[in-house]
Amino acid sequence: MIAEFDGCVLDTASQQLWRDGNPVHVEPQVLAVLEYLMAHRNRMVSKIELLDEVWGDRFVSESALTSRIKLVRKACGDSGREQRIVKTIHSRGYRFVAEVIDRESSASARVPDVVGAPASTPDGLREPSGVFGRDTELAKLDQALEQTDRGTRTAVFIRGGLGSGKSMLIAELIERHDHLDEWLVLQGRCMQTRGAVEPYFCLFDAFGHLARVEPELVRDTLDRVAPSWLAQMPALVGVGISEDLERRLLGSNSARMLREGAEAIEVLARTRPTLLLLEDLQWADDCTLDVIDLLVQRRDATRLLLLGTAGAEHSDADLLIATAMATGIATELRLGRIDDDAVEDLVRARFGGAQVPDELIRIVIDRCDGVPLFASEILTTWIREGHVEVVGAEVSIRSSPVALRATVPATLPGLLERELRALGSEELTVLEACAVMGDSFDGASVAAGAGSTLPDIERLLAGMADRRGLFVAEGAVSYPDGTVAASYSFTHRLYRQVVHDRIPASRRALLHGRIGVRLEQGYQGRSEAPVAALAEHFIQAGDHPRAVEYLRRVGEQAADRNAHDHAADMLATALATVDQLAEGADRDAAELKIRMSLGPALVATRGWFDQSVSANYETALALCHGLECAEAAAARYGLATISELRGDFQRTEALLTDVLASESDSELAMAAYELVACSTFHQGAFDRSLENASRVLETWDEDTYSVLMARIAEHPASSCNSWSSLASWCLGHSDESLRQADRAVRLGEQNLYALSTATQQRAMLHQIRNEPEWCIEWAERTREVGREQNYTMRIIQADIYKGWALGVTGSTDEGMRLVAHGLAQFRAENATLNEAYYLGLYADTALHGGQPALALELLDEALERMHATTRNYFFQSELHRLRARAYLRLERPDAVAMARSELERSHAVADDQGSPALAMRSVADRVELEAAYGDAAPWREQLTVLLSRFDGQEPTPDIIRARRLSES
Repeated sequence: MIAEFDGCVLDTASQQLWRDGNPVHVEPQVLAVLEYLMAHRNRMVSKIELLDEVWGDRFVSESALTSRIKLVRKACGDSGREQRIVKTIHSRGYRFVAEVIDRESSASARVPDVVGAPASTPDGLREPSGVFGRDTELAKLDQALEQTDRGTRTAVFIRGGLGSGKSMLIAELIERHDHLDEWLVLQGRCMQTRGAVEPYFCLFDAFGHLARVEPELVRDTLDRVAPSWLAQMPALVGVGISEDLERRLLGSNSARMLREGAEAIEVLARTRPTLLLLEDLQWADDCTLDVIDLLVQRRDATRLLLLGTAGAEHSDADLLIATAMATGIATELRLGRIDDDAVEDLVRARFGGAQVPDELIRIVIDRCDGVPLFASEILTTWIREGHVEVVGAEVSIRSSPVALRATVPATLPGLLERELRALGSEELTVLEACAVMGDSFDGASVAAGAGSTLPDIERLLAGMADRRGLFVAEGAVSYPDGTVAASYSFTHRLYRQVVHDRIPASRRALLHGRIGVRLEQGYQGRSEAPVAALAEHFIQAGDHPRAVEYLRRVGEQAADRNAHDHAADMLATALATVDQLAEGADRDAAELKIRMSLGPALVATRGWFDQSVSANYETALALCHGLECAEAAAARYGLATISELRGDFQRTEALLTDVLASESDSELAMAAYELVACSTFHQGAFDRSLENASRVLETWDEDTYSVLMARIAEHPASSCNSWSSLASWCLGHSDESLRQADRAVRLGEQNLYALSTATQQRAMLHQIRNEPEWCIEWAERTREVGREQNYTMRIIQADIYKGWALGVTGSTDEGMRLVAHGLAQFRAENATLNEAYYLGLYADTALHGGQPALALELLDEALERMHATTRNYFFQSELHRLRARAYLRLERPDAVAMARSELERSHAVADDQGSPALAMRSVADRVELEAAYGDAAPWREQLTVLLSRFDGQEPTPDIIRARRLSES
């Protein structure tokens, strides 16, 4: 074939190209791209199709394709700005648009074009490059691009109503700047949903878009700086997530997910200039908006250009845009109506330069209301229905002006509705299934919805894409069940909306149900299944059992992404949907699974002390109907944790005894032993605490129990080292207590979610060892880690420990302020565990500040709190010892007698708990008291005996003091 076009001649047989009579050297691969586009000039050719047809099985990136397109244009004398020969269809593919003359047949092969879409259009219309009436906005986008090129972080938000040309404006920007081919492009689109919400959907879509052309770059970047995101993209990590990656994610929280998502984009922008294009932000979920907000709040230089589009209506994106603009790096472009001159330019360009009657232009101006898409659709309708045609170099009007105006409804949706009524029943049935599927759809799902076969539907879809222009081919999708089907997307969301809204409710439910079942079969329960879409389909279909299942999975997906608010909302929706199921075992089983997933989400969003948490676990336990199943054990464990935190130690042990006896979950048993170690320590049963902690440490295996750690957001081995550390000190093993505390922190550093617990317990250890300098150091580290992990309770505890340490070392005012503030926040969190302990630290600080009356008042309150629990308390001995000191400083007549009584109680409790460390502290105080008011000799002898328990150990402040008193 010898083809002539736009001053060029292509001989496909000799593989030679001439331009203006001169031969042009073109690489074979570039020539292959040109030849394929010209051979299929009656339609758009998708990027995927070009890659498949020209490169075959070889993997190449999308950037390689865009560079070849650039070379095609250069060889033909075209450019990205002009696009006279090869036109880019934004985000989809390319189309050969020049007129071709086949010299062999001497037949003119005028290329028909679609108005506003990459499919065939009526003769006489063509799709010109460029946008109309947006010169000011384009200039601002050019400026933003230049700023980004210079290394300035830049954001532009484009807002406008339906058909205003937001996407076309961005496409024009991309085509105007050839060097954007070298940029990284992350393009994501937010989805409008009526029910299930998938957190971070738009950003995962953007990473997925880039991963299709740069898989190794995306995988390596996420693995290095955002493993929590990589875990949510199983296609990048193969079948299953590696154990190493799983361990790295244990206990990750919402702050980490947010931080890593933003950091991954930043790292990509440091690699190459990056365009982050996010469309339809009016439908963005909160998590996506949070990442965008973090990106625009940062001030460091980077070559990152954020382009976001949003509708003109009010939405949650409004605050984000306002905040971004306040930073000075963001610009908002509002696309209003284009003026009459721009509409005229659009009309003339659509007819390819043919002479257009002024009357025709006036009618379009009057009817389109300044909306570019409406203007294009008006012209398409006139041509299709024969009201207007191109004759030679002129546009001829075949109907009266009255008929022309009557043909076009006053609104764009009205015009589309009119065109839909002209479709045949078969086409309309298929189009309805497409609209129910969503903005994007595939042949397999549409075939299921329409009740037809895949081959028949794909033939029909291909024809409709060519003739109608409502949707465009996107390549193909592969289902895990082996099905491969062509995929498409609506060329404008308005098309899908108009089709969807006209479907009767009963038929819409039927279509949703059929498509949902097909998707379910296609994904075969795989983790990558689109659970939010499946939930939506089954909700709309009224298929409550399936809706419940997928709502639960949507909630669990949100929890995996640390979007706990979303998780709680979705799981609450799932519970509400459970009410639609018939009573019986299946309903109870469904509710039980939901409640076991809901528990951690409620804890994360409301805290352990919220009534909804305990009510949820109580209901879950009741649903087990006495069965010894894994869910029953997990529910008991949740309730035991609540009981422990409330100081109800008796119920804690009873619940955990049942967990350990059930043997239904060996991993949960490990967590139960850890919680028993915690509970028994707080009861002052230090030997039992050490014994239960040792059970875990003796059998702990990091690989075996990694799933457990992820489930309970705790590291039992790290925690048990901490409990062992505290118990060991109380039992007189001072040096060993430090070694165990070191091990706890080391494990915490390897599993960062456990670090705040390990550092908090380390600060507590130095407090009860009476080492204020070390206590300050570990309290500050706890505060830092708590802030990084967004763990408010750790920050509160850090303030209390630091306040005590400052108070007993001379900075009493600051110390008391910190402790008082921390205690108030602790109570505001509805926490009760260790309240008596913290009141004791406050009292100790008050004593050092010369306020014995306040100290005694605080100690009385502490003892009242302690007696409200069901068992003894680890700090009970210290509370009585501090009361003795407070009495002595009050200088009451009965002060000495009261002090002796309190010290006797203190000593008796320490003996009962088997704690030489606490007994030594109490006896040392008694030596000081009797040295001033009685006979200290018997007490010195006791002190000497207690000191012998610490022979060979590094001296602590208590040991040093006791030795001094025993020798004086």
